[in-house]
Amino acid sequence: MVGEPIEKIKKAEENSRNQMKEAQSESDRMLREIRAKAEELAAEAKKQIAEETKLVIKKAEEEAARIVAQLQEKNEVAKEEIRSTAESNRSKAASFITKRVIV
Repeated sequence: MVGEPIEKIKKAEENSRNQMKEAQSESDRMLREIRAKAEELAAEAKKQIAEETKLVIKKAEEEAARIVAQLQEKNEVAKEEIRSTAESNRSKAASFITKRVIV
């Protein structure tokens, strides 16, 4: 008779330990899943950032190429203006030099 409540207590303790082990196992499993999901999200974020970075760099390179092309065009115009001015002043310069040398 006295042994019967003790048996019930032991069984309850055993059940409690088993439930705690199951809860711990479930907690561990959930934690592994959460970590895996977090790693997956972090990898996806890194991938997205890398893609966006490439896009920004590509746009910057395109803008730089456009600016370089504009500068080259302006340089060509300036060179032509200088060349034209030099050509138009060639005879004046030659005359000036000739007058200085002959005089």
